[in-house]
Amino acid sequence: MVVRLFAGLAKLVACCYGTFVGVIFIFQRKLQYFPLAKRPPHPSHFSPFFASVEDISIVTADNVKLDGWFWPADKNRKHANVSILHLHGNAGNRQHRLGWAYAVRQRYGCAVTLVDYRGYGGNEGSPSEAGLILDAIAAITWHCDTNGGNGAKLVLHLESIGSVAGIGALRMLDPVRRTKIVGIVVEGGLSSCIDVVKDRLRFLPLSVLMMDKWSGACAAASKLTVETSFLSLHGSDDTIVPLSLGRKLYEAVACKNKEFVQFVGGGHNDLLEQPMYLQTLDKFYTTLVSLSATTLPCSSPSTVPVPLERNHLFELS
Repeated sequence: MVVRLFAGLAKLVACCYGTFVGVIFIFQRKLQYFPLAKRPPHPSHFSPFFASVEDISIVTADNVKLDGWFWPADKNRKHANVSILHLHGNAGNRQHRLGWAYAVRQRYGCAVTLVDYRGYGGNEGSPSEAGLILDAIAAITWHCDTNGGNGAKLVLHLESIGSVAGIGALRMLDPVRRTKIVGIVVEGGLSSCIDVVKDRLRFLPLSVLMMDKWSGACAAASKLTVETSFLSLHGSDDTIVPLSLGRKLYEAVACKNKEFVQFVGGGHNDLLEQPMYLQTLDKFYTTLVSLSATTLPCSSPSTVPVPLERNHLFELS
């Protein structure tokens, strides 16, 4: 009687576990990507500061049209020769990066391009690892071909999952375009998605279950052009992508001129609010100007202390 009871209980547990695993497998991309699919209004809807922002469209290799925004440089500012392509994280859309774009361009005059992936910001399709890499390839190709003239310094700013998408795309880009990218900034970067969740979901067979592992990021980082400058920014209190995973990606990077900056007390989505964030970008952009004349040594990981004052943020109403 007892044996039958335990056998029945074991079958029930196994059935429940199998059902749970099946549900996770079927809906896993809903749990990994959180796009705001609605097409955002033109930025000038929020503020006249954005009146010069241009609508752009990019077509991927599999014929998916991606919409984005290009904000030309402010020629009167310090880094007007820097042109940034921003590839965002797994949530929201390009509208949620307007505050960041405003802060960087207002302070330094950089040209900024914001592009949404498939399934984000009114774009067709749905997100996946293969799809986002194709999107990143198309966006970086557009960036190189459109913004690479007149002595512009081309920079990639890769946020969260944008780090693995952008670095993976660079590995597949043709060598001529790849060498046009002189700087890469990774913010809240990760070594792989399976690394992010494996300690939290040890009871699941993730190596079999997970479709979008993004496990090739470190291998791709080891193939980056050695002359490209690399800056990794990470919050010490990041609970979404632990600091150790950002360091793991950084250690794999082949670039000679690289630096890891840790923001004390910073999380995953608030680095722009951290003291010295914009100043750290300023320092990085400044080094890009001198790279053609000299080669800088690889920097050791550093920590940004917490000074008294905070950066002013632009808030959308």
